[in-house]
Amino acid sequence: MKNNMEYITKYWKYAVAIIIGVVLLYGIVYLATPKPEMSELDKYKLEQLDKDINLIIENQKKLDKQIEGYKKELSHIDSTIAKVQNQKTIIKEYYKEQGEKISDMKPSEIDKLFHDRYKY
Repeated sequence: MKNNMEYITKYWKYAVAIIIGVVLLYGIVYLATPKPEMSELDKYKLEQLDKDINLIIENQKKLDKQIEGYKKELSHIDSTIAKVQNQKTIIKEYYKEQGEKISDMKPSEIDKLFHDRYKY
């Protein structure tokens, strides 16, 4: 224990000098290193970019709403087309039946049918 105390009392000046030297070196490096600073022009440009991005986001939301409206219209049109196709099939079957009836009719019955239909 006495041996350790002798080293401390003998070399304390060197230890303090080393600590002060390290602190001074750190301070010099800290002060010599440039701090990142942004110019007013760069700040202005970033603000403008933020505004533009927000405007684009708002426009995208509007477009999304319009797309949803168009999707609803398309589904309505699709249902209308399906109804028309169904009616077309029904009418096609009706006229097919009428054509088959005409092939079984006598000429006088056909003449009467055309007379009733076209009033000639």
